[in-house]
Amino acid sequence: MLKQVRRRTFSNWPHRDSPSRAQMIDAGFFNCNVGDRVICVYCNIICQQWTPHADDPCEIHKTLSPKCPYVMGKLTQRETTSISILNENFSSNCSSANAADDTIRSNEIVVTVACHSGFIEIPKRHATFANWPKETLPAVDDLVRAGFFYTGNKTIVTCFYCNGSLQNWGANDNPTIEHARWFPYCAYAKQLCGDDLYRKIQESKRAARERAQASDPTNNTNPSTQKLQITNESALSRFVAARLDLPISQRLLDQNFKLSIIKRCWEDQLRLKQDDFETDSDLLMACIILQKQIDHINGKKENIIVPSIRMRQICESEQAEARAAASALIPSPVRSLVAAPSDSSNVEMSVTSQSSNIESNSKDCTTTAKSNPTITSAEPMQTNATTLTNPCAICMSEEKRLACIPCGHLATCVPCGHSLRSCPICRREIEAFVRVYI
Repeated sequence: MLKQVRRRTFSNWPHRDSPSRAQMIDAGFFNCNVGDRVICVYCNIICQQWTPHADDPCEIHKTLSPKCPYVMGKLTQRETTSISILNENFSSNCSSANAADDTIRSNEIVVTVACHSGFIEIPKRHATFANWPKETLPAVDDLVRAGFFYTGNKTIVTCFYCNGSLQNWGANDNPTIEHARWFPYCAYAKQLCGDDLYRKIQESKRAARERAQASDPTNNTNPSTQKLQITNESALSRFVAARLDLPISQRLLDQNFKLSIIKRCWEDQLRLKQDDFETDSDLLMACIILQKQIDHINGKKENIIVPSIRMRQICESEQAEARAAASALIPSPVRSLVAAPSDSSNVEMSVTSQSSNIESNSKDCTTTAKSNPTITSAEPMQTNATTLTNPCAICMSEEKRLACIPCGHLATCVPCGHSLRSCPICRREIEAFVRVYI
């Protein structure tokens, strides 16, 4: 979910009290990792030098950018509004009477690059199951929908996206649940499950691991993650160089992000937080934020807003307009006695350097043994077509769940969406997907 990515950008927020990180998150801002600089990726306003206990981020965002999609959808009450899911470059619009009540939520961004590009399309995965064993096993349609193609060896299937493999299937196993259980970093599996089901799967997995550890007194495994030991710039360079070889970094290069942008994001993340990005979406958003700062600041300090100064300027301008309007209503003999408003003074704004944050590693792995599932899906795997409110444009048997990036069209369910290379509505090439909750 994008809000979780936004929350993680504020892990080093310098203000302890007001404006707090919670206020910034609710206002729709992302932290830029440069002092208290923040940015809205929807309308691109950039603010810094917040006044403690005086500036209200929500009110400032609404005042400075009233037409921002986030402001219109989240911060203001309107009868009918249009909500942009991610930002102005890849948005999905939906009319709703309760837009401010979070009727639409979006999951993390998933790029289209897959480990096995030859099996992205559903029919091609389905064709590999021609020799699938006749014994009691999960249905082929369920395996294909879960992202698997048949390797032709025993009951081993492999995910087209993450390259994870599973075998030893039971008749009652749910392929989607098992996929997310054994390969929690597979972005396709996470999108397919949705937030609620994915969370339940991982909670069940952690609970089972804790029970196993509690029953084994010899197990001294510490599940907590350790900070990276970055002692100097030379060590930082080595860490960054290793991460530039990761698949996610290479995919971002393929999406036309400059190497200098990706490298800077890794440097800032490791230097400031001594830890990797939590998800691939965190790194992607870090690159977007840094690129937006470069594009919209453009070396001009006046493009960075100091909230208190800008709000004072707006207030003075409104007062001047009110006085001018009142003066126009006074008869001409009296009007000459009305004093003219004084000009507002120019205030110079100070600035600092560019920067940003975010990501994690997706991993390829093979599992050769697994246990039976203990979780049932929070949403049905198949939906009766007669009850659909917004059917997939491809299969017409499931609800639309994926918005295409960059065009933003909400067109398909998760399996059908990942089978496409171009948007079925506008035919624009798809670079990534985001799961949308309506």
